[in-house]
Amino acid sequence: MSIYIYLLCFVYLGCECSALPSKNQLNNGTNLDQNINSTTISNDLNTTITEKADNVKEKVLIQLYYECLCPFCTHFYTEVFIPTIREIGDYLDVRTYPYGNAWTNKRNGSYVFDCQHGRAECYGNKLHACALDLLQNKTQALVFNSCLMEGNSDDSDADYCGKNQNVDADSIKECAKGNKGTLLLKYYGDESAKGQYNYVPYLVINGEHRTRSNFMYKVCKIFTVTPPPCVEVLKSEEDNK
Repeated sequence: MSIYIYLLCFVYLGCECSALPSKNQLNNGTNLDQNINSTTISNDLNTTITEKADNVKEKVLIQLYYECLCPFCTHFYTEVFIPTIREIGDYLDVRTYPYGNAWTNKRNGSYVFDCQHGRAECYGNKLHACALDLLQNKTQALVFNSCLMEGNSDDSDADYCGKNQNVDADSIKECAKGNKGTLLLKYYGDESAKGQYNYVPYLVINGEHRTRSNFMYKVCKIFTVTPPPCVEVLKSEEDNK
């Protein structure tokens, strides 16, 4: 019965991975990283990420907060989000935040990450963050991360997805295992805190939180000039009303 309820929730109700009830676990968090000297994210790193996202004008802003091992994040990201990006990605400013219901602490010069689905998720989130940083083609990075989520977002998945998408997976893994991956995950943790969400996947469209149902239709309705891929979507939705 419990499996049936889970599947019903997953398929029909659009459930989420809720935030953990307490942050006291940070005191017992696992140190996943090397010691690092910096107390803040480097200005160069922040500037690089911001420029990649902001070098777009007059596009609908999509912000998606997620974590790589949440089953509901995986379903939305791979089955809804990425197909929409493939259709109308040229008309969107897409920003994803691979952090989710994680916590960050700093102890003895090291950042400590405590992720909802354990140590593997912290590393997987780093792989996602590094792909976003290293791949100059934003859509390619999003599709690569979708491929990771179809597996377990681990090294073997990175190798598989890299081979199939002609992506240098070794560089992404090296980033995730090093200080840059640490800084990137810290950055996405800081940015995620601004979202003030208590579950993931959490979707924001043009600065407003929106539910995930009829995602492409909701986006298409916003455009003043309807992009060609949206014409049939809008017509179909209106015909069904």
